Parts: sequence; structure tokens; C-alpha cells
Amino acid sequence: GAHFGKKASAYAIDCEMIEVYMPDGNLQRAVVSIGVVDVSMEVILYARVRKPANSVVVNDTFVKTAGGLSADYDKGLSIFSARELIQRLVQEGAIMVGWQIDNDLKALGMDKVVPSQQIVDLTTKFTTTNGHKCKLIEAYRTVFRRNFAAHNAGDDAKVTMELYHYWNEAAKGKIVKIDLNFYCITWHYFKLSSTGLSRGDVLWQYLRPRTNDREVVLEEDDGKNAYKLKFRQKADRDAYMLLIKRRLEENNIHPQGKPQRVAGGRGTEMNFGFFRSHLYEIVR
Repeated sequence: GAHFGKKASAYAIDCEMIEVYMPDGNLQRAVVSIGVVDVSMEVILYARVRKPANSVVVNDTFVKTAGGLSADYDKGLSIFSARELIQRLVQEGAIMVGWQIDNDLKALGMDKVVPSQQIVDLTTKFTTTNGHKCKLIEAYRTVFRRNFAAHNAGDDAKVTMELYHYWNEAAKGKIVKIDLNFYCITWHYFKLSSTGLSRGDVLWQYLRPRTNDREVVLEEDDGKNAYKLKFRQKADRDAYMLLIKRRLEENNIHPQGKPQRVAGGRGTEMNFGFFRSHLYEIVR
């Protein structure tokens, strides 16, 4: 950590973005809100940022659900005002801290402006056991053993600053390993000839999760045998299993026999006659 022990001030930055078509037909990310937080956890800027003039919104799914912004993207600061503030901080030698901060800087049009030695991307400082990237909330939950409710870019920037302090002070600038699993279930051994149902019917009617939000679950389907769901949290897999149990019982499909330990005791297999389920965990 080149910044460890240095007294340069640091600011955490977070932007919320939407995708827009520009008047010239180009698809690009536009910033619609920005949060900047200083080392004493004070929000020094939280503002709406108006989208580029005459641009057309293509995708704002993330903002509405997590950010809670109502969909008037023509109000707020101009992007130039936000840029000016950050430029001033950078010129003063401040360190800009973010979670995948390259995305934020790029959307602000500042990716070429901030010297790399003044950037700390926390996704490279907090990684999974196997060295993969994780999500902001996953790092935060694991480190601080509590959840956070992020309602806007100001909240996300605060959380980012808390993790920066932890990395700088408790971890002394070393990489922090975040101990995470995927909680998996694979459905396989489909034997459907007697049912008149196709594999697709079964997935759709019985086995699909309630959400396809990638923050919650990742779906992998080989189209032939294995249909795999990887949940980020055990509680979400438990809820999914209850939902499936109810759907199957309503259609008179019941487990046959007792659950079997498989994979050297690391997994559990259940036979439902027409298909089987395999529950297991993988270290991320």
C-alpha cells in the first residue's frame, strides 16, 4: 500500500449511472447521482446529476431498485460541476477511493485525468479467498458483521470510506481476504418421459427462482442435464428451497427416501423421482 502512513487526504466517491443513447446514437453510461465522503465520514457532496441534454434513457434498472431515485433524470447539477469539485480535490493531491472506481471515473469523463498513484480501487484490496472480486456489500458484511442499507450514492461512498479506513488501519494496507461461499443447488437426472412435460416446462413451472437478480443468484443451465443456481447467501437458498418444496407438494411431487450425503459428505442429494437435487457449497 503506497498510501499507508501518508497524510494525504482521501475522499470516497460513488456514482449511480444509467445507460443512455446520446444524440449521435452512441450508447454510454451517464451519471445521475454522485456522493463524495471525506475521511471523517462527512458527506461533502451528494447531488443529483442531470443526464446529457437530448439523450434517451435505455436502462435505469439499477438506479430505481437500489438507489430509490425517482425517474426525473433532467434535474440536478451539471456533470461539469461535479467534475470541477473532483478535479480540485485531485489537484490538491487527494487520494480518490472507490469500489470499481474506474467505472465512476470513466462515467464522469475523468479516467484520463486522475493520476494512478492517487487512485485506490478497493475491489483489489478486498478479495475472496480465491482472489476473485466481490461486491461492496459482501465485503462490508464480512468485515463489520452487519448490513448496510444503501439508499443513494452518498451512503455507498460512506461505506466505501469505512472499508478504506479498515484496510488502511486494521489491515495495514495488506489485501483483506473475504471468506465467501456460493450456496448452490443443482437439479439433474431429469426423467420426464412419463409426465408429458419437457425439461423447460419443469424449470419454468417448478424450479425457477423467484428472482433472477444477479445480486442474489447466478443461474447456469447446460440445456441438457444440469440446472445450477448459485446463491450469494445461505438464507436466500433456504427461502428458495421452501418455495420449491411448496410448488412441488402442490403438484403432488414428493421426495423419495431420505437425503443422501454425496461428494465425500460435502453435499446432499435428494431424489424426487422425475429429477434430483444436489445441495452443496463452493468457496469463492
